[in-house]
Amino acid sequence: DSRPAFQLPPLEGSFWQVTKELVRHPTEGWISLWKGQYTNWVYSMLHLFAQPTLEATLNDTFDLYDDTIPLVHLDRVGPNIATMVTSHLVVGFILSPLELVRTRLIVQTSDPKQRKYTGLLNCISTIISEEGFSALWGGVNFVPTILYHTLTPLLTNSIPLIIDRVFHISSMDSPFLYSLAELGLDTLDLLIRLPIETVRRRLQIQIQAKIPGKRYETVVETRKRPYAGVIDCVYRIIQEEGGQRRRRLKKHTSEDGETKEIKTPWYGTWSVRGLYTGLGTHLTSSLAMFAVGAVTNLQDDSDDW
Repeated sequence: DSRPAFQLPPLEGSFWQVTKELVRHPTEGWISLWKGQYTNWVYSMLHLFAQPTLEATLNDTFDLYDDTIPLVHLDRVGPNIATMVTSHLVVGFILSPLELVRTRLIVQTSDPKQRKYTGLLNCISTIISEEGFSALWGGVNFVPTILYHTLTPLLTNSIPLIIDRVFHISSMDSPFLYSLAELGLDTLDLLIRLPIETVRRRLQIQIQAKIPGKRYETVVETRKRPYAGVIDCVYRIIQEEGGQRRRRLKKHTSEDGETKEIKTPWYGTWSVRGLYTGLGTHLTSSLAMFAVGAVTNLQDDSDDW
């Protein structure tokens, strides 16, 4: 096996199996489960302060209703959705270097001899010195960043509106149906966003250094050839990781008794499972929340009686 000692083998198991393998690895261990958490905390705190502030400023500028009023209670939701999405996009784009740093810190090996970045500030300074200042916001990461920070708030905040105004389901009158509709739309939201997150993280760990430095060693095996962009990344993941890559041959017998082998079409051998890594964990979490909500609603109904 030519795999480096600090690198994990391909992992196809459940969340707990992957966690167990990571903890047991000699250069990773329990501490590796918290890689990038400080950077994540800094990002979360800055986003928590900046996004609502910008949204409130935009609402005041355009004389819109207060952003604390739920969208379902507004007659005209378009302007408020626009300011909400814009604030998320602007703040998310400005803070995107922190997301880039977080991903690289998580994916790099914990082996002190092979580790390229030592922390948040070191990672930022290394990126600037090796890849240029524009690499923090631009390059192949620009498009997925815009897509992610536009679609995520739009999809998440549209769910209550769709349930209320399209399905006409009230959380007060039909709490179980409301929770069921919410579960379905959350799943659809996940199916749309997860490929974007997958592609974005793949592109974030691509290092195209103008001034070569220490090699970026990862805890998992990565593609040796870089992706050209979002479309190329999606195409390569489907083609190389989606499942069986060789076309299967089917036998077909004609009316005269002659047997021929025909190739199945390309869509018969491709799969998008490579774009949905971690889908099972997300669905399990959603189902657990749905179950908790259903039990709570039943208890409330019994209390009313």
